[in-house]
Amino acid sequence: MMQEWKPSNRRGFMLLSSLAVISAVLAFTQYVNSGDVRWIIGGAIVLSSWPYTYFVIVPLNVWLYAIRPESEPSTVRELMRSWGVLETANTAIGLAACYFFAWAIILPP
Repeated sequence: MMQEWKPSNRRGFMLLSSLAVISAVLAFTQYVNSGDVRWIIGGAIVLSSWPYTYFVIVPLNVWLYAIRPESEPSTVRELMRSWGVLETANTAIGLAACYFFAWAIILPP
């Protein structure tokens, strides 16, 4: 499980962090063009995934990367479950941003 998680976590981190920046930049651009503050709110929510990831998920990632292959499977599974729960909150952040973006698209000012 850990052999698969380590490289995919690194790739996922790079992908999601770059998508967050691109989304925020595009939201700011749309705000400048339309003056609709919902774009800024959505962009700020998307960028809030960065501090959440850094302060909440990265400490757990450090533990997961430090696990030795001979560790007990129950310890690894428990840490992976905790990681999954924390990642669910990251999904909620993304959905909240999508709500504001969809609101701004569907009901323009």
